[in-house]
Amino acid sequence: MNITSAGIGSGLDLESIITAFVTAESVPTEIRLQEKEERISLELSGIGSFKSSLSTFQTTVDKIKSPEALSEQTLTLSTEDVSVTTNGSASNGEFTIDVQQLAQGSRLQSSAIASSTSSFGSGILTFTAGSNTFDVAIDASDDLSAIRDKVNAESSNFGVTANIVNSDGASYLIYKSSITGDANNLNVSTSDAVLDAISTNNIQDPVKDIAKSSIVLVDGFTVTRDTNELKNVIEDVTIVANKVSTSSTTLDISQNQEVAKELINEFVDSYNALADNMLGLGAPRAGRLAFDPDLRAMKSQLNNILINTVDSLTGDVKSLTDIGVSVDKFGKLEISSIGIGSLDSGQEKLANAIENNLIQVGELFASTDGIVSQLTSLIDNYNNSEGTLTQRQNFLNKDLSSISDEYVNLETRMRSYEDTLRKRFSFLDSAVAGYDATAAFLESALQPVTKD
Repeated sequence: MNITSAGIGSGLDLESIITAFVTAESVPTEIRLQEKEERISLELSGIGSFKSSLSTFQTTVDKIKSPEALSEQTLTLSTEDVSVTTNGSASNGEFTIDVQQLAQGSRLQSSAIASSTSSFGSGILTFTAGSNTFDVAIDASDDLSAIRDKVNAESSNFGVTANIVNSDGASYLIYKSSITGDANNLNVSTSDAVLDAISTNNIQDPVKDIAKSSIVLVDGFTVTRDTNELKNVIEDVTIVANKVSTSSTTLDISQNQEVAKELINEFVDSYNALADNMLGLGAPRAGRLAFDPDLRAMKSQLNNILINTVDSLTGDVKSLTDIGVSVDKFGKLEISSIGIGSLDSGQEKLANAIENNLIQVGELFASTDGIVSQLTSLIDNYNNSEGTLTQRQNFLNKDLSSISDEYVNLETRMRSYEDTLRKRFSFLDSAVAGYDATAAFLESALQPVTKD
């Protein structure tokens, strides 16, 4: 600035005048920027809250996106001879299970070898168990340890483990196969005679353990499998044999209906929390998103999903109303405890649907065009990286950032304006100071002369 103390020559209070001019020029813009900042911040806060409540609701929705989510079954076993799992769709019932034989792999041993450091020559060992096979190339310098390591490290090994046992008089290569089943005995062959001692070519009795299938009685019916895992012997049930039975195992399958009830109630509560938040955000006077078009559109679209039927469903359960979940006059979900006339209450309808139509209840939520799919698609349209709310949030953040630039521009403009004012008032200051000096001179010159 050219002048730092305006009015020093004239004695006029020019500093106050300049300050008043600058203030009058800057205040309207400052007020506008402050109001804009407050408005954007309030809207951003509302959108953030809206997005957060949608995400929280989506987390609950995700819990029932699988048809099996509502179908948790209780399995009770009288022994630990078997383990049992279901896919959630098995029919309730009681069964007896007896494990008569466990499946096992086979075990072979080589001929007696003078020492574990012995080598044999080069050639190929071929390992076979049923339809499984792989080859191992043996070098002339390979001793038992090297051969063992090559077998175990072979990338196409289907489950053969080689080990060395050093007895008092000799060493042996032991081969164990994890491939179980009556028809899957391990065989180690070679077309190279130098490797006969470590193959089964000329060994009279190389098999120490034969491969076996499992034999299990299920309700008196014999079931034979290559492994100890028996799938769908009981439909939708997997049985794993753990040990040979000394007494029958009783399996009881029943439906845990509380899981479905709890998940549906959690869905209702979570939606109502979202509805409450939307109601507060859209309140006409105090709402951060009062009269917001996206908020109104979301309310309408959510309501349509919740009250409409799922087009692809053909059973008794096609909508939330069919399982006792309705939308009240405030737009919230409820499972009423009171029936109207002879009609069941919402709680009674829900209990009946879970007990008698649980699969259909699961399809209502988790089918391709079910409630979960529709809600997820709707929320994604607003909440994902390209969603309506996310785009609004990005634009508002850019506007908020630009306010800082506007403040900087305002300060620069006001500095320039103040400099201009100071230059203009400096001429006034000089002129008034000159007039004052002339007036003082004239006043002095015109004073009457007094005589002593």
